[in-house]
Amino acid sequence: MQISGRIGTVLAVLVCQHFMQNPLLAEEKTGTPLPIQASQGTAISETETLLAEIFINGRSAGSVVCFRQDGEYWIPFSLFIEKSGLKMPEPGMVTLPYETSLGTITFNTGSLKAIDQTTCISLGVLKKTFLVNGRFDMSNFAFVLDIPWQAGSPMPKKAERAAVKPDITAPSSSLSFLRIEPTATWDFNHDPEKNLFAEAGGRILNGVWDVTFEGDPEKHMIPTRYHWTTYNRHLAVRLGTGSGDVQSLLDDTPFTGIQFGWNNHNILNQLDFERYSDSDIFLTLDRTQQRTIEGKGPPAAIAELRLDGVVVARQRIGLDGRFVFSNVRMTTDLRKTEVFIFERSLREKPLAVLNYTISILNRSMPAHELLIRGGTGVVGNPLDKTGIKRQQTGFAHIQYGLGNRITVEAAYQYNPATFSSDFMAGTSMSIGKHWATAIYTADVNGHFGTDARFEGHGRNWDLSGISSWREADFSGDGAEREESHSLRLSTSLLRPFDLLLYGNLEKKGDTTAKRFLLPGAYWSIFNWLTLSAIPNDDEQYRYEADLKLGSTSDMSVVYQNRMVTGDLRTDISESLIGRLLNTYSIDTHSNLTSLYLDWYPAASRYDVIRVGASRSDGEYGFSGAWSKYMNAGLRFTLQYSYNMNNAQQIESQENFTETGIVQNAMQYIGFTMTWDMGFSKKKSYPINRSAISTTRGGLAGSLDIMNETRLGSSDINNVDILVNGRKLSQRQIDGTFFVGNLRPGIYMVDIDTEKLPLELNVTKSSVKAEVRNGAVTEVNIPVYAEYGVAGCLSDRAGNPLPGRVLEITGKDGKPTGEVTTDQFGYYRFDGLRPGTYSVRPAGSGITSEKTFVITNDFIFDVNVVIP
Repeated sequence: MQISGRIGTVLAVLVCQHFMQNPLLAEEKTGTPLPIQASQGTAISETETLLAEIFINGRSAGSVVCFRQDGEYWIPFSLFIEKSGLKMPEPGMVTLPYETSLGTITFNTGSLKAIDQTTCISLGVLKKTFLVNGRFDMSNFAFVLDIPWQAGSPMPKKAERAAVKPDITAPSSSLSFLRIEPTATWDFNHDPEKNLFAEAGGRILNGVWDVTFEGDPEKHMIPTRYHWTTYNRHLAVRLGTGSGDVQSLLDDTPFTGIQFGWNNHNILNQLDFERYSDSDIFLTLDRTQQRTIEGKGPPAAIAELRLDGVVVARQRIGLDGRFVFSNVRMTTDLRKTEVFIFERSLREKPLAVLNYTISILNRSMPAHELLIRGGTGVVGNPLDKTGIKRQQTGFAHIQYGLGNRITVEAAYQYNPATFSSDFMAGTSMSIGKHWATAIYTADVNGHFGTDARFEGHGRNWDLSGISSWREADFSGDGAEREESHSLRLSTSLLRPFDLLLYGNLEKKGDTTAKRFLLPGAYWSIFNWLTLSAIPNDDEQYRYEADLKLGSTSDMSVVYQNRMVTGDLRTDISESLIGRLLNTYSIDTHSNLTSLYLDWYPAASRYDVIRVGASRSDGEYGFSGAWSKYMNAGLRFTLQYSYNMNNAQQIESQENFTETGIVQNAMQYIGFTMTWDMGFSKKKSYPINRSAISTTRGGLAGSLDIMNETRLGSSDINNVDILVNGRKLSQRQIDGTFFVGNLRPGIYMVDIDTEKLPLELNVTKSSVKAEVRNGAVTEVNIPVYAEYGVAGCLSDRAGNPLPGRVLEITGKDGKPTGEVTTDQFGYYRFDGLRPGTYSVRPAGSGITSEKTFVITNDFIFDVNVVIP
């Protein structure tokens, strides 16, 4: 058998070689050539014959004989004419006009060539004359042609496409969302401290409204912020609380009244935030100058905030794929501000490094874009302290892009605190490829002030500086003259050293408060060891050594302010993370040791239990906390602490709340809950309120298992919801899902059926859903548990009956479907929901029938015997 097999293989190779050298079929050799002018292939040229498949616009045209001659590929001209829809030319024609949807293509038949009695056209001629992109794909041994036109006369101008009608329309709900966030703490000695934060919003009068309440629910709660906003392409108007937020030279005065903004290009450039901001900012001019750093990353990943390489905060990214670091941004901060994104562990290479360092050009505008905005109202919040006489205030601001490299602006603001009319003017510009500068000057309270800044960026260096001058009485009567200058230079030219030069000069009146220029450095000695010495604004150095101790552990040692701190972090398992800290004071010789363990039940990043213990000067303390997402909109945190005030306060990866923590208390217990609900068509759904804003909306709903099955909602947690074919950041727990931060429009919502359990199926996998700003659209996707039946059809003697049709009927006798037995008499029929069914041969006169019941599993050996 082995010898005969080898002989057969040899014969097959010889036959293949023969056909490769003489591949034309008999009928092709004896066929009549096309009656058009074509040059004959010369005997001198080396011709290679190819039997290859041809794909035209993604569809196979079959396998045909093609040629390669003098480095050029040739395909049969008749095949191209047939598949492209063109007509064969008349005999004797030399110049051929072909009408296409792009216009008339004129073709000279002299570029054709007869090879082995087959008239062929080259890929080069197809490209030059017919505008057809063609290539030979060696990996698939196939020709691929892309024809960008259709045969026939040019198409007339298309009529306007009919508007897409959604399957699900967005609601015009007066109430779209509600957030309730109660907080309570008790130190076991005094009455519990309670606070309630509540937000509500929706749509009314073609606009979006929202209101925020905060306070002790048993005492006094007032609306701290309230807005109604409407807009079109160029104009936006807001009523309610707000602020001018013009530039740092002009004091930002909160007021309640009306604001407007007009942009000759698109007002969404300043109005549309990628994420809701819990502030009174209406139009943003430079988002990097806010005190909040936010962005997106994979859900459950770790976001780590670093200022000049020093880790200052760390948090677990939420279910919505967003991270938020609050109160970390100042407008005069020159430090390099970065957020490192780690997928699972701090020991792994970061997925991304996001740069949030402020830049002059963040405030610039494109050429000829004009923004005019303004507002007026009474100072403060009239609902805060009623009965108090409030002053009027107002502002106007204009910003214009003179070109792509220069932006000018001017502003006016009435300051009720100094009863002065204040003015500001300035410009920002880019100079060449690497440099940018900005200068602003203001007349405030009858005195002048100036801000100036420059920055330069190269491949291995960054240089930035900022200076400000304030005359006496600038910020108010009696204020002293102020002057400040900051400089920062960083370079990585001397690898493995990253060098830093940081300086600061501050004067107030005739007194110099700060005056220094200090170097700093990072030294990457090995991949697992990095040393750094970085100065801060207090002229103090922070010395740090970072060590990676394998793939699951790392350690840092920090010396600052005559204190040494060691920090060891290790992933004990996928569900357990440990952190050990020890701080030693050189002056007092005291020692503080703290241990924290984070446990994730079932390795879920949305359910974590933390326990901690500390020891200092012979005293012990311990703490515990539990944080859990109950669904896509409900989360709670419960904390208890005993004698842990001496323990070092570290930034938590899980954002355990520190709201309401009683300082210096021997022990306390705290509880916080965040409950976000979206309302659509008189139903409520768990959502993420932060993803619903003035300009954006969301989709909320659930995957509902509609019939009885042993599967539960937890079995479909990993099923992705696709919006326009893409997986977006979403919250999805126990079957409920929410996708927010969507601009108004119609979206195709699909379910990724590949991640559904085998037993579950959907009758309609996609729907078109409408999204409106400030609203939540309900999208419920029913899924059904479906199983199958299998067996054999035979006669009384046990002989299988292949090719016979079986009919499946339900309990009511109505047909469910048909299936044909295979060559061995076996059959299988899927898609049956739990219930009672019968299977019998199709056709009249055959009475054999088998009844079966499907509950929570597939049924086998349901055999049918024909008498």
